[in-house]
Amino acid sequence: MNLEKREIIINEIQYWRNNKLLPEQYCDFLTNLYDDEAAEKDNNPISLKNLQQGNIKIWLFGFGIISLIFLISLYFSVFPWPLQLATALSVLIVCYGYSAVYRGRNHVISLILAGLGSVLTLGFGLWMIALHDLDPQLWRPILIGACGLLWCILGFLLRIGLLQYCGYAFWALLYAGFFGGKRPEASILELELLWLPLCVMMVWLSWLLHHRVKGVASVFFAVGVSLWIMPELDALLLRQDYPQWISFMLILKIAVGLALLFLFRKKWITWVAT
Repeated sequence: MNLEKREIIINEIQYWRNNKLLPEQYCDFLTNLYDDEAAEKDNNPISLKNLQQGNIKIWLFGFGIISLIFLISLYFSVFPWPLQLATALSVLIVCYGYSAVYRGRNHVISLILAGLGSVLTLGFGLWMIALHDLDPQLWRPILIGACGLLWCILGFLLRIGLLQYCGYAFWALLYAGFFGGKRPEASILELELLWLPLCVMMVWLSWLLHHRVKGVASVFFAVGVSLWIMPELDALLLRQDYPQWISFMLILKIAVGLALLFLFRKKWITWVAT
């Protein structure tokens, strides 16, 4: 059938469905008849329609997954550490692996699985540090750096910008913690010199790579914009005994940043859209 005619028919069926002109099952039948994409989506086992139909395999699978999660949560602390590590890696591989599988089929499920895997990565790491009485001053920065690297790589491969952004945010946190320990008494000028070159570098990389590498320009630009106000956030949140005028300086920099974004909107929107 002609694609234009089929689209008209599908839109008409949706109109009937939304206005209750036909029963729901008739609309489903007609949609599956004329829309090949809808038929493919119905093959997805994790769908409300398949759950409503009472497929016993899907419900048993869900029961097994939920039971496995509770068993791991209850007995993880009594596992020997090699089994703990193997269990954590297995769960993460499953989450990220199925996120990659569903990336082209169902973007929402892919995002949920990637987010779950990311939360579990950090959670398992902190849990194992606490269980084995490891030195948090050493192992927490290692965990933060490892999570940041993992999320940057997976965010790029899976084309999940938010995951990639979180990876760079963890690296920024590690960077702030390192220099906070080295120079706890740093002046606001030192903090500006510490963060603003990184801000300029990330915005420049966004411009440089927006035609060359797909999926990184928007992330680099967002990271660069965030780093613009990091000196003030570093002073207010991670250091002590800073004057109150830092808060007014933060508001001023936000205003200046928004003004710059407005003035150069035609340029940076092109990078982000590309």
